[in-house]
Amino acid sequence: MNTCYAPRLASFALIGILAAGTTLPVQARVHGFRVQHNGNTVGHVGGTTGNGQGGLEHFRATRVSGADGTVTHGSVTSANPDGSISHRGGTQANGVNGGSFTGSNNYTRNADGSAQGSFQRSGSNAAGGSYDSSGSYVRNSSGSWSSSRQTTASGTRGSYDGSTTASNGTATHDSTITNAAGDTYTGQTSYTKGQGITHTGTCTDSSGTTISCPR
Repeated sequence: MNTCYAPRLASFALIGILAAGTTLPVQARVHGFRVQHNGNTVGHVGGTTGNGQGGLEHFRATRVSGADGTVTHGSVTSANPDGSISHRGGTQANGVNGGSFTGSNNYTRNADGSAQGSFQRSGSNAAGGSYDSSGSYVRNSSGSWSSSRQTTASGTRGSYDGSTTASNGTATHDSTITNAAGDTYTGQTSYTKGQGITHTGTCTDSSGTTISCPR
């Protein structure tokens, strides 16, 4: 049976957005829907309101649940008359077999054209595997920028650890990869605008002895 209605949507919006790490604007006009079918439920709410700074704030929250698990996402975005914009959002997922994922992001553009943002994500599965990634970005009012990102992952087949930094025409990526047997690759790749790409890498076995890297 399908149903579509709007009772208690304000409560649903509050729960959904808070679960994703954001907040519900005060005195917001809420609209949305909720649908149920064969044991699955999809709910969504959203709205736009004044943000107290002469601008507008838009919010939304979505939740999906069923036999395989649940996913919740919420976000809030503000735009002001001076041209500044801010956004924050988050997602959370849980599977019935023990897997989970959590992610968040935020971004701000200031009136002078400068900007900054960041994100973070993490997940795990029932077999003991895990994943984590985070990053950030900064740009000043003159257009100069820099960014960075770090990622780690591990499981029964091995592990990965990588990081990337970039700034105004240059980028460097470092990575370490280890397989289930204990063999490890360590490498670095760099790029400079106008000069091209350079790469170095070495491989070792589980005892630390240098070995040939697979091609």
